[in-house]
Amino acid sequence: SSVGPLGLTVQSCDEQPRFRVLPRMAAGGVVVSTAPPPMSAAAAAAAVTSSATSVPDEAQVPPPSATGSFRTNPLTRLAAVVASGAGASGVGAPEAIGTAHLHSAAARIAGSEEAGEALAQEFLRVLEVSTSACRRAAALYAASGELAISFNGGKDACVVLYLFLACLASVAGPASGADNPPWAGRTVIFFDSDSEFPAVREFVAWVVESLGLRMLSVASKNFKRGMEELVSSGMRAVVMGQRRGDPWTNEVGLFSPSSDGWPPFMRINPIIEWNYSHVWLFLLAFDLPYCSMYDEGYTSIGSISDTLRNPELLRPDGSYAPAYELRDGASERVGRGSAQASKSASEKAAPKLGRSASALEHFKSTSAADEGSSGGADMDGPKPRTAGIAVVGNEILHGRVRDVNAHYLCGQLHARGVVVKYVEVVPDDVEAISRCIGRMAPRCDFVFTSGGLGPTHDDKTVAGVAAAFDEDLVEDARIFTVLSSGVGRAAGALAAASSQERNSVEAACHKMAGVPRGAVVEWLDDGSPWPIVSMRNVHIFAGQPAAFRAMFERAARDGRFEGSRRCLVRSLWLDAEEEDVLLALRSAAEVSPQVQVGCYPAAQPVGRRRLNIVFEAFDAQALEAALARLTAALPTSTIVVDADEEPGTAGLDPPAAGVPATAAPV
Repeated sequence: SSVGPLGLTVQSCDEQPRFRVLPRMAAGGVVVSTAPPPMSAAAAAAAVTSSATSVPDEAQVPPPSATGSFRTNPLTRLAAVVASGAGASGVGAPEAIGTAHLHSAAARIAGSEEAGEALAQEFLRVLEVSTSACRRAAALYAASGELAISFNGGKDACVVLYLFLACLASVAGPASGADNPPWAGRTVIFFDSDSEFPAVREFVAWVVESLGLRMLSVASKNFKRGMEELVSSGMRAVVMGQRRGDPWTNEVGLFSPSSDGWPPFMRINPIIEWNYSHVWLFLLAFDLPYCSMYDEGYTSIGSISDTLRNPELLRPDGSYAPAYELRDGASERVGRGSAQASKSASEKAAPKLGRSASALEHFKSTSAADEGSSGGADMDGPKPRTAGIAVVGNEILHGRVRDVNAHYLCGQLHARGVVVKYVEVVPDDVEAISRCIGRMAPRCDFVFTSGGLGPTHDDKTVAGVAAAFDEDLVEDARIFTVLSSGVGRAAGALAAASSQERNSVEAACHKMAGVPRGAVVEWLDDGSPWPIVSMRNVHIFAGQPAAFRAMFERAARDGRFEGSRRCLVRSLWLDAEEEDVLLALRSAAEVSPQVQVGCYPAAQPVGRRRLNIVFEAFDAQALEAALARLTAALPTSTIVVDADEEPGTAGLDPPAAGVPATAAPV
């Protein structure tokens, strides 16, 4: 065995280094990894000085899952930059970073020198704020075991890990002593699951061993229990990689306490105001290692079941550009899709093998859900999937036709645990449709369109979807063949039409056969002659209600529209008016932001059932707490109790149809 300059222990076998790969967690709880040997004296010195220790190259070879290495001690330069600005600024000048290298990396990410200059200046400002937060956190939680760093191997997690360790080194300096490196034995938390990519596991293990850290693994099914154990053992704070725009971050700051119902600890979010470009500039400017999956077209890495390469990085030759070449940070998560859409990925033992066909051929839906930048999982459990619905048609806006498709779809998605965030009705206008899709697609896991697929001049939905993604319309030969040679009304019309009419019908077939370039046209083996068409996470459905329902049901059979958790629904009937229960309702609604509390007067009261209070949440414990808060605040006589109800269930309706009684992941 040999020890590298930052504590990497390598065992050679057949002249190839062997790295410990993280085991999968079983039932749950906290598992402490085997601690690597302490760093050598040379390693500790190299960590806080600018000179690197000379070690054999073979002792520093990273695994295939890593891009970059710790061979040249990149944290040394980062620590020096932080230390050079240890005064009021909190971060060193560009010269300390390496002006030429910084601006070169910024231009590479931004696409031009001018844009790169602006990015570099903006980056220095956010870096200053982040280093100050890390220093403050290190000072507040200085005792051993008080603070841990959440690390799931993703790009955001890499940033906060490296930045916090560099801040520790900048504060300690060479005076920390060769036998006591500033980050030796520091705790990192790995939120484990059964669906982690092998490459991510390998990368995490390598980084932990390379830096001489102590890793705690918390099983995905027991996040809360694991955190309770850690807090009870003395942990008071967790450094996390959340960024603004991630789910549940609207009110999150640099320092935010844990949510109600969770054990008390401080969430420290040094990069909460960073964007996608800042993350990549940090990693490239300081030559820091990251998971090699980001070099293969992945821009957001979640689980095997919901992660694909980002189609926006697809090159003409079928290969994929690296993640840092994605210009539009809003498209960071368009490679995150449903379990069925990612089936081809889950069948691969390692993502390095790739797929035999373009990812676009497998792309059925994408997700705007977070990549787990807070260490692989939201501290409040798996995030609900979200949806947007765009109803297209002047006839809806003018009141000539009543829309029923959005109502139907809201019910179907809600029963599956998918949160509908938007329902928008737009006119038959390409620009209006494009703007609507452009708003919804980056913010939702699923977007559905209804209407506007016919052959006439006012059927513009497909063109609007294509415009939203800046793509042309291309004709799908098979759709045209189906339309013009034996299926549907068009075939009969062609058979009996005059030459002029035949040309007109043929033109209609050409129009209806147009799809956005890059769209997925699925010919399901279900007896229907019509395909399901989707453009990334946008599913294009017909407007006629029977056809709309048929298209949704056909596509939904494979489970692609299932939510990550089921929504729980409880209702309470009261013999009261709204103004009688205002304070009690407000108190119940304040129990947890995760619980929605609705109040609905009965249109036609039945007996004493005059006011219906509905509780909805994905967290059963939070829901029950809110319900208990309300019932405790109300007079007993207000709660409706029927003769056939058992004690303890007064006035409570059972969960809605299709909704299970417990919040179990799907």
